[in-house]
Amino acid sequence: MPSLELIVEATAVMLILMLISIRAGFVDPGGLFSSFIIGYSIYVFGGRLFFVPLLVFYVVAGLMTKLRYEEKRLKGVAEEKLGARGWRNVLANGCVAATIVYISSCTHSIPRPEFLAAYLGAVSTAYADTLATEIGLLYPREPRLITSMKPVPTGTPGGVSPYGTAAQLLSAFTIVPATALFLPKGYDAATFLNLLAIVLLSSFLGSTFDSLIGATVQAVYRCERCGKVTEKRTHCNAEAKHLKGFRYVDNNVVNFVATIFGATIAYALVHFGLIPLEIV
Repeated sequence: MPSLELIVEATAVMLILMLISIRAGFVDPGGLFSSFIIGYSIYVFGGRLFFVPLLVFYVVAGLMTKLRYEEKRLKGVAEEKLGARGWRNVLANGCVAATIVYISSCTHSIPRPEFLAAYLGAVSTAYADTLATEIGLLYPREPRLITSMKPVPTGTPGGVSPYGTAAQLLSAFTIVPATALFLPKGYDAATFLNLLAIVLLSSFLGSTFDSLIGATVQAVYRCERCGKVTEKRTHCNAEAKHLKGFRYVDNNVVNFVATIFGATIAYALVHFGLIPLEIV
C-alpha cells in the first residue's frame, strides 16, 4: 500500500500541476479531471520513478501543442480550443500506462524491469507521436503518406515528415534522463544506454505503428466548406464528408492501440533478454 507521505506528496504535486495546466491552457475541464486521475494514480502506485517521465511528456507535449499555434490554425490543422486537450485524448494516451503501473504495484513490491520498460514504452509512444504531430505540422512542405510515400496535405492521418521523424527520435533523449535519475539503485553508463535503446525502439516503432493505422483504417474526412482533408468529423463548424476508414476509429482509438503496441515492444525487449535492464 502507498505510504501516507507519498499520498500527501502526490496530492500536493498534482494540485500544483493542475493549477499550472489551467493557467497554461494545456487541457479543458474534462481533460483536467482525467489528467488528475491518471497522474495521481501513477504517482501513488508508482512513485517518482513512474511519475516523472509522465510529467516530462505532459509538460513538453503541452508546450509543443502551443508552439506556433496561430500558424497551425491558419493551416487548419491546429488542436481545437486553443490546444487544450480533452478527456478522450488524455485517457487514450495515459490509461495504458496507468494500468501497467497499477498491475506492477499489485504484483511486486519492487518494480520488475519488464513493467518499467512496458510503462516507458506506452508513455514514450504517446510522447513521440504527439511531438511528431505538433512539430511535423510546422514542416514547410507537404508530408508523405507512410504507406506510399506520396505527398499528402498537411494534417492527413498517416502523414510523415523529416521534422516529425526527428521529433520522434529526440523525444527519447528527454524522457530517459528523467527516468534514470529515479532508478532505485542509481545508474551507470550501461544501464542508461540500455534504457535509451529500449525507449528509442519502442517509441519509434509505436509511433510509426500509429502512423500506419492512421493511414489505413482511421477515419478521414473532407470539409465541404474549405476542402481541407481532416481526421475530425466536423470542420468549419459543419459536418465533414467521410472519405475512407472506419468511422469509429478516430485519433484517440489510434493513440490507444499504439500505446499498447509500444508497451508490448518494450516489455518483449526486456523479458526475452534482447536488451538487459537492471533497476534494483
